[in-house]
Amino acid sequence: MTAVIEVEGLHKVYVRRKRLERREAHAVDGLDLEVPEGGAFGFLGPNGSGKTTTIRCLLGLVRATEGHFRVLGAAPGDLPSVIGRIGSIVETPLLFPTFSGRRNLRLLADLGGFAGRDVEGPLERVGLADRADDQVRTYSLGMRQRLGLAAALLGDPA
Repeated sequence: MTAVIEVEGLHKVYVRRKRLERREAHAVDGLDLEVPEGGAFGFLGPNGSGKTTTIRCLLGLVRATEGHFRVLGAAPGDLPSVIGRIGSIVETPLLFPTFSGRRNLRLLADLGGFAGRDVEGPLERVGLADRADDQVRTYSLGMRQRLGLAAALLGDPA
């Protein structure tokens, strides 16, 4: 089976300078990971364990200090060639609280270059079809996260 994410020896060190002092924070320290095609992978761990930093590295939002990785076969310098085939959420999705879930999704589809794309399928897939016309401010945190997942699915990611 083909791996869609391959990570070997990923390190990310943030350097902070305060006056004459240099401090290093090791956010990710030697991660090895392989996610097979068709698989799902979740990060669990305490605050500060590197979950978000790893995702940011894989999406090209921050540069890894050391290590190698490929996402959909693309190395870090080639991520722009595959980024349109990736669905992701980093942290909490930002949504308009007074818009319905459906309206938020349509707006995100338009902004993401998926104008006219079906939003009903992703809403059904994450279990929000019956609440799609309710304002997002009435959603629980879990429902907002599911709406974020629906947004990540809009482009039919690989």
